[in-house]
Amino acid sequence: MLNKSILMGRLTADAETKTFDEKKRVSNFTIAVDRDYVGSDNNRPTDFIQIVAWNLPEKFISKYLKKGELVSVEGRLQSRKYEKEEVHYITELYADNVYPTSFKKGE
Repeated sequence: MLNKSILMGRLTADAETKTFDEKKRVSNFTIAVDRDYVGSDNNRPTDFIQIVAWNLPEKFISKYLKKGELVSVEGRLQSRKYEKEEVHYITELYADNVYPTSFKKGE
């Protein structure tokens, strides 16, 4: 069986990063991914995908995981559920790799 996804989109907000100790940190962010067709209203529908990335370098997070940055993310989809008055399902992409796609001159 294979669970592999590759997405490209823009961050909807700066990544939130939590550090557990010097060697473990997790970054959470959402990317907006346009679909590949134009709807009846002449707009492209957009999906908002939640990303979970472990142990990205601090320099990478501070430079590329900012609102509006275009990134490519490779990883696996995972779903979970929780119950709070009713059952809620969450699907996230757990990133194996995150790549910046817009380099500026001199970087």
